[in-house]
Amino acid sequence: MAATSAVVVIVIGLLTVVYISRKNGKKMDKLLKLPLIGDLHSSPIEKPLANWDCWARQNGPIAVPNLFGIIPIVVLNSYEAATELFSRRSQWYSNRPPSVSMEMITGAAPGQSRFTLMHDYDDHLKLHHRILSPSLGALAAPKYQPLMELEAKQLLHDLVNALRHSPDGSTISTDAIYPLLERTQSSVILALHYGLRIPHPDENILHEIIDIQVQVTHLAANPALPDLIPPLRHLPAVLSPWKRAADRLYAAQVDLYMRLFHHGRDAAGWNATKQALSTAAKYAPASSSSQVQVPDLDLAFTLATSIQGGMETSPRQLLWLFIAALHHPSFVARAHAILDEVVGRDRLPRFSDRAQLAFIDAVAHELFRWRPIAPGSIPRRADRDDEFQGVKINKGVTVMANAWGIGRDEQVFDPALGDLQEFVPERWLREGDAGQERLRSDLPLPVFGQGRRICQGRRVAIDGTFMQVASLLWAFDVEMVDGAGPVDPWEMVVVGFMTMPRERRFKLKPRGDWVLDVIKKEWETAEKSLDKVMGMADIE
Repeated sequence: MAATSAVVVIVIGLLTVVYISRKNGKKMDKLLKLPLIGDLHSSPIEKPLANWDCWARQNGPIAVPNLFGIIPIVVLNSYEAATELFSRRSQWYSNRPPSVSMEMITGAAPGQSRFTLMHDYDDHLKLHHRILSPSLGALAAPKYQPLMELEAKQLLHDLVNALRHSPDGSTISTDAIYPLLERTQSSVILALHYGLRIPHPDENILHEIIDIQVQVTHLAANPALPDLIPPLRHLPAVLSPWKRAADRLYAAQVDLYMRLFHHGRDAAGWNATKQALSTAAKYAPASSSSQVQVPDLDLAFTLATSIQGGMETSPRQLLWLFIAALHHPSFVARAHAILDEVVGRDRLPRFSDRAQLAFIDAVAHELFRWRPIAPGSIPRRADRDDEFQGVKINKGVTVMANAWGIGRDEQVFDPALGDLQEFVPERWLREGDAGQERLRSDLPLPVFGQGRRICQGRRVAIDGTFMQVASLLWAFDVEMVDGAGPVDPWEMVVVGFMTMPRERRFKLKPRGDWVLDVIKKEWETAEKSLDKVMGMADIE
């Protein structure tokens, strides 16, 4: 009893100190900088990454700055450093730093967050990676690629309708386009995982999911006091506002994720929920007497982690296509010529065209390099004392790969092919058989991570981006609004760990009446039944 009272007194004292320091200290707007990396350099509010390149160059391939001036953090600024630590030495760099909040909001023990993204790399995580893999890899592509084609058709249809409400029939803004991109990606992800299409941006279930994601992302990007003082997690709810808030968010997540899980389980056609149940039954660890089943709640959170990664990132990533088209318009003209030659003007692009559309794939890959949606990547933890290039890495320190800097590594991306600050799709191309261009496979996409923690949804993200880029460039010209100032691609907004362009008005013009005719025809005749689009329950 005395020990408990002492803990409470200490905690109250700490809270008082923190409260007073926050009241007296300079108040910072958390939306104006990126977590971790935003505290390592000083950039203008409207250009939160303007000084990040300079910082990375000054500090070399591996740097150990002090976060907030007191907490050491290892930043990997080169592909060589990230490959050495995260791939070759992955056994010591595959766990996550402690995140008490992410554990509290999933009802989990230390290192055991039900969000697979934040879970330590142990047998549990390996099993759940194995459970998701059949639904996100190459074997599932024939099921989800027709879905992506369907959603790309609706995206074009929705954009044409939006342009009809524009005073001049062509002016639109990135903020107006974002909900349409969000609906497109959300429908792909939710149909893939649960057999649930989202036909309209105002669907209640979509906004329920987004509201939960906003809360989770904010908490991940803005650590609470228990993240700084872990013993606070043990306080009872009556004394802990963090525990009360975490319990409420956990209950809301359980309710939502289990409803989605049951929808997927009961749907007629194939989806990742059904595949996960089958894979879990096959590979769950066996005891001496019976098969140990993976709890439905754990599966529900694993699937939810996957949809969060897919729904939040891709719409923001694709907004940069319009900024690139305004800032570097030459690639758009080349894309138009290639699409006209390969696809023609009497139908929309398909995945069956992809082998002849290496340049479109290059545009998609360059988007991921030029403006990685998570410039600082998801941090990891060093699990032993180590050293690389003379830099000591202490056990327990947070290690992060600078995805932004790695995408500008001159040892990997040849600057002779184009300034690494510029948008140059050609850097992803090589000459193939008979002189035909092929997409290079030897260049990294650091935004997806490396080693054992590489993003499982990488294939889905790249495929979806390819289809949407191909469809948008097939259909539209992207032009400046009359009298508008030059585009500054450094202007961006921080959302959690992600960046997106600041709002920009521009002209999105159908390339001709033939575009409107084809979009109308293909949307009206499109098969919209998921059972037929993705197939019935053909479980591996």
